[in-house]
Amino acid sequence: MKVDILENRIFDTLNPKELERYLSNNRWKELKRVPGEVSIWDNNSERGKKFRIWLPLDNNLGDFAVSMKKVVRTLSLSENRSQLEILEDFNTITIGDVIRVKSEDIFNRTDSTLQLDDGIRLIQKAGDMLSAAACAAVETKTVFPSRKPGKVSEFMKNIRLGQTERDGYVVKLISPIVSQSEQLNFPDFPSESPFGRLATEKLMQSLSSLRDVALNTRKRGRFYFEPFQEIVSEGVSANLCDAVTDADDKSRYRPLGVSVSWSYIPLRKKVCDRVDFPTDIMPYIGKAARLFREKNPEEFFLEGYVTRLHREEKHGNGIITVVCIADGKKRRVRIKLNKNDYNEAVEAHRNGFEIRCRGELIKEGNSFRLDNPFNFKVIQDE
Repeated sequence: MKVDILENRIFDTLNPKELERYLSNNRWKELKRVPGEVSIWDNNSERGKKFRIWLPLDNNLGDFAVSMKKVVRTLSLSENRSQLEILEDFNTITIGDVIRVKSEDIFNRTDSTLQLDDGIRLIQKAGDMLSAAACAAVETKTVFPSRKPGKVSEFMKNIRLGQTERDGYVVKLISPIVSQSEQLNFPDFPSESPFGRLATEKLMQSLSSLRDVALNTRKRGRFYFEPFQEIVSEGVSANLCDAVTDADDKSRYRPLGVSVSWSYIPLRKKVCDRVDFPTDIMPYIGKAARLFREKNPEEFFLEGYVTRLHREEKHGNGIITVVCIADGKKRRVRIKLNKNDYNEAVEAHRNGFEIRCRGELIKEGNSFRLDNPFNFKVIQDE
């Protein structure tokens, strides 16, 4: 439900220059200007309706707040968004692109709350999607390793978490674009897009391509991996697919929507600003993620403590379970070892020593295994 904001003091604080930047960057066209008084803007919405705005340019005008209220109301109708959401964008898009990741309670779609576990997972999904897109902005790959490029790590450190919003449950990330000093020189932005903008563009491009391929797969009624492989060049990866689904249990799939309010830096190319994923295409995306990882296993450096030992024969090969950090979280990873390495693992477990080795990290549902282990070593109190 969308409501009108009645408090005039909110509209008194709006900056006409920021509103003009917002309009020019959101497909509005200026028709006429009376300096110091008003500028007139037109826009055709995606729903085929035409809208017009009379933007007051002088904060001292007696009807400034009333006129600004009409501007916000028209923007709300044009964009089919709440007035509160638009007002918040006026503040946050001066910092950077605003990314909204939305989900909902499938048993009560009108509720603006989620179960605690789903809410925590949604925040993690939002960060993982943006991280995967940032990696793809550096170099497209089918699988990105746990260790991210320095540029991506630095970018993710600067991501801001905004206030949550109604209309389902919305996680809002702010991807900083420019410093405050650069904002003051708005027309003089560099000819090349900042990395933050490249990452956000790659996020929406890759999500749009992934959604389209998954919808086509659902329409055919049969899974083919080739179409998913063809869109790796557009930023799709196992990491992105995992972030979108974040579950192998179908009962945990949730609808997902991602949208962007672009900052004032002009877009260099046309990019969609909203992508929605219904739950019935999640299984195809999850399967693509598994195949990406199976066909392109990641070399992984494992370090952790042995928590479980299993061997069918007294002196043969065996399987150990190690607790370590994998895929950014504490995981239990199974490793099949030869006789000699297994015997060393037994001693490490007995004495509480860490072990290290390298291999190919494979994700199986919600569990992990390390294939082709090598350089196995017990760390004795270094």
